[in-house]
Amino acid sequence: MKIILLDDNKETYEVLNEVASLSESEIIYFTDIEEAKKYIQENSDIDGIISEVYVGGKPAVQIVHFIKKLELQIPFIILTENISDEDREYFESLGVNQIMSKPFNPLEVLSEVVAYLKEYKGEDYVRSRLKEDKSDRSSLKLVIEKIIEFLKNLFSRKKKNGV
Repeated sequence: MKIILLDDNKETYEVLNEVASLSESEIIYFTDIEEAKKYIQENSDIDGIISEVYVGGKPAVQIVHFIKKLELQIPFIILTENISDEDREYFESLGVNQIMSKPFNPLEVLSEVVAYLKEYKGEDYVRSRLKEDKSDRSSLKLVIEKIIEFLKNLFSRKKKNGV
């Protein structure tokens, strides 16, 4: 699978990419909405988009409108530390598939993409986009260690910021 991630936080990319790599899936990371739009326009094999509410100071709603304009049938997930009730309602009214909170479980986020694709494109499509990983337990252990490190960093940042 190819999933676009729009986020200013590189740690989010690193964790999602580690987990995605277990199925030979790819997370394509952008910190600029205009670059992501260009990539989407030039690549028709995108399976989903995961985005923070604001990326590079610009609202993610720009990407939501862009994929609607292109009539792409791909899941769009908002992954954010905090979102107002008004923003949540607005994104839901635009058809965003899921709004998830940080800190997050990367397996849960990627499972949401897969569930949407199964529902709208079928199980055969999903099977064709996912590849079984032939890795051993040590690579899985490495992924889990990176996830734990990410969560520790995230929580220590929140404590420093008084959250």
